Amino acid sequence: MAVPERYRWAVDILDVQSTDVILEIGCGYGPSLPLICEQLTTGRLTAIDRSEKMAAAATNANEELLSTGKAEVLHCDILDNRFPDSSFEKIFLFNINVFWMDPASELAEIRRLLKPSGRFFLFHQPPPGHDLEEFEEAFRINLEVHGFSATEIFKEQSDAIRSVALIAEPSPQ
Repeated sequence: MAVPERYRWAVDILDVQSTDVILEIGCGYGPSLPLICEQLTTGRLTAIDRSEKMAAAATNANEELLSTGKAEVLHCDILDNRFPDSSFEKIFLFNINVFWMDPASELAEIRRLLKPSGRFFLFHQPPPGHDLEEFEEAFRINLEVHGFSATEIFKEQSDAIRSVALIAEPSPQ
C-alpha cells in the first residue's frame, strides 16, 4: 500500500519514540500504522475508527504488522471507548471534521485519555480552495476554548502535503 506523503509528514511531526503509547483517532485504512510501528520497540499504537468498514480495511491492510503486537485496530468511536484514564502519551488524528466545528465532547475525552505530560496532534488537509490559515485559526480557537494550548503549529504548502498541524497540551485546570 502506497502511503500518502501527508502521512509521512505527520508521522515526522509526531516524533515517535520507541516507548510511546499512541492513539490514532479515525485511522481509515491504516496508512500511518507501518510508519509508526517501525519506530516502536516497547511502545504501542492503538488505531480506532468509528466505521466498521474502515477498521476492517486497516486490519486487513496491516495484518502482518498487527501480528507483532505493536499495534491494534479497533472499531470504536472516541466518545464510546473503554480506555482507562491517562492511557496515552500521544493522541493524533488526520482530517476529522468535528475538530474545526465544535469538538467539546471529543476534546474532553482526549484530555481524559492523555497522560499528564501527553500531547495531542491535530493534522488537517483542507479542501482545495481553502487556506491553511483558515483551518489553523479555527483549530487553535477550538483548542483554547476547550482547555488546550497549541504549543507548535506547522504548515506545509507543497502539492503532495498541503496540510496544517497543531500540537497541543491540556492547559492547567
